[in-house]
Amino acid sequence: MRGLKNVAATAILILAATTMTGCVMAGRPTIDEVRADTDAMMQRVADEVPGGVAEVRPSDSPYWKCAENSFYYSTRWTVAPEEGFDGSAFIEALPDRLGDGFREFETVEVSVPAIALKHSSGMLLDVQVIDLDGRTVVSLLGVSACGEGEPPAE
Repeated sequence: MRGLKNVAATAILILAATTMTGCVMAGRPTIDEVRADTDAMMQRVADEVPGGVAEVRPSDSPYWKCAENSFYYSTRWTVAPEEGFDGSAFIEALPDRLGDGFREFETVEVSVPAIALKHSSGMLLDVQVIDLDGRTVVSLLGVSACGEGEPPAE
């Protein structure tokens, strides 16, 4: 339960930061493009989890308005790693494994291995290793940059 509270606190910080920075750029990509980019980045991180099995956790509303005719897309995944997974080592190595375009983003201190990253595209990624229902999982939260257009009917 504590891990989920940490995820919620981090999500609020990420949303606030995105609100302040994500919609100031001219010539934004479309909502479809930012969704595809965010989903691809989530898959890229999930692929880094040894033996990981990803599960997309559906949201009632994955889109949040950021400007006139523009929206953020957010998605949450959990990835179940193989037995013997070292969450702290995974978090420490993740920025180097993802490569250029990412920088660590300041977050609140949490009691689990965690990192928040910002991509040069404006996308934000929160990664935490938590206990969920008695098993260790990597919890991913992705928030896109602001994308032009109306979200699709889901």
